[in-house]
Amino acid sequence: MENLKNAIERLKVMECPTGQVEGKIADILEEYQVENKTGIEVIRDEASDANEAQAYVAKINGSKTLTVLATSGTDDYVAKVVDVREN
Repeated sequence: MENLKNAIERLKVMECPTGQVEGKIADILEEYQVENKTGIEVIRDEASDANEAQAYVAKINGSKTLTVLATSGTDDYVAKVVDVREN
């Protein structure tokens, strides 16, 4: 699970255009060889939003999950990750 730990550390500093958050999460998990893209599903999860941050849940092989919280900048163009939680 060292790959997952490294991917989480990379996710914690992720910044990208707001419309690309789901894809970038999947790209990072694949890049760190946590799983290939066919085994990764990233969805927006409004129920897990916290402190004005939008939550995205990454399901790996349908079970192991991460919750990634990201905020949008003042121009609502750039999303910045503020927390990653392993569920």
